[in-house]
Amino acid sequence: MTNAQVTPTRASPLRYPRFLRLWASQTAGAVADQVLPVALSLYVIGRGGGADAVAVILGGRAIALVVCLLVGGILADRVSRPRILMAADVMRAGVVGVALLSFDRLPLTALALVTALSGAAEALSRPAVRSLVPALLPAGLLERGNALVSVVQRSAMLIGALAGAALITGAGLRAALGLAGVMFALGAVFVLGIPDLASPTMQAGVLADAAEGLQAVRRRPWVLAVMAAVSVQLLAGTAPTLILLPLIAQDRLGGGLAYAVVLGCLAVGALPAIALASRWRPSRPGMVSMLALTAYALLPTSLAFALGLPLTAFCFALGGFAVELYFIYWLSALQRTIPAAVLGKALALDQLSAFALLPVGYALTGPAVAVLGAQGTLIAAAVLTAAACVLTLLVPGVSRFSDPPRRADGGLATAADVTGADSTSGW
Repeated sequence: MTNAQVTPTRASPLRYPRFLRLWASQTAGAVADQVLPVALSLYVIGRGGGADAVAVILGGRAIALVVCLLVGGILADRVSRPRILMAADVMRAGVVGVALLSFDRLPLTALALVTALSGAAEALSRPAVRSLVPALLPAGLLERGNALVSVVQRSAMLIGALAGAALITGAGLRAALGLAGVMFALGAVFVLGIPDLASPTMQAGVLADAAEGLQAVRRRPWVLAVMAAVSVQLLAGTAPTLILLPLIAQDRLGGGLAYAVVLGCLAVGALPAIALASRWRPSRPGMVSMLALTAYALLPTSLAFALGLPLTAFCFALGGFAVELYFIYWLSALQRTIPAAVLGKALALDQLSAFALLPVGYALTGPAVAVLGAQGTLIAAAVLTAAACVLTLLVPGVSRFSDPPRRADGGLATAADVTGADSTSGW
């Protein structure tokens, strides 16, 4: 940890001015990040594109995240993190500005470059944001600080989704791109002048740097197990859901606005989870998180069985609740467990493991629909998502999101050992 001071959890992280500015910067960037994919997806569909065209738009961002996340993690441990955030926002504002001036002269598939370049900048900044939080706050405020960052990101997700859909419907793509560019620029302004209280480290080389982060993760099998489960969730659950949602929304949920409402409900559902996670400290946060995360299977299930807009929106809200509850406990556990010198790389590997298979999921959705049909694909997505989450609980350490204790003979305690030792303590 970069700041081991323990502060009462009732204190507000917003009392720390540097954290407040980071919080404002993330709010602006989150709005723009959501406006872009929603607006571009609806624009492509409006121009006659289908599932393949939407997959190209969304896949550009996913591929960029995979390619650039590890680079972002290495940079976060070697370069001033606030400078990385400012550069990423300036880059995204510039990309959107160029698109604003030229989108009407580009083929639809070329618009994937906008989401790809924006995703690359986002990938470079993600590890910097998450490793900067423990440098700006005392250890006792990590859950509340992470929760506050999440609440603005989720609220901005709702606002951005609705704004993107409304602007496409009422004013066109030019207005949506203009809003995104302004918000990215504001994000860069807010982060100006924030010092990085953790000293960046310079290692012997980039490959050695990456290997050090990988070693920190490999020493913790429970971390690898959770990363694997989330990878399956994104590959088999998120990818087909996001590809088929705008098409199903147009077909039977009410059109583009319904698409934005359903996406926005992910953010709405996250808000009570953020409030809960910032106050409740279960003794087994991993068990709570992974069991809750099985509710993400409701997203593809709701689309598979044509539940209608109200029930579909409710299922997405429950999925948003589950993901956010997991994420806050998980991120706080990594920030406490991973040494500060390699935290940025470890957080990048966490994100990389999650997103590495997402482009594969996008690519496989079309063939899966051709073989299984849309309903069959979504049912399979739900089953795989739930199973992956439950199976992680067999790995020692997952139930507590911490390194398991060692037996007297020096070996790691098994899941049965840990459960038996704590059977009277409850959650």
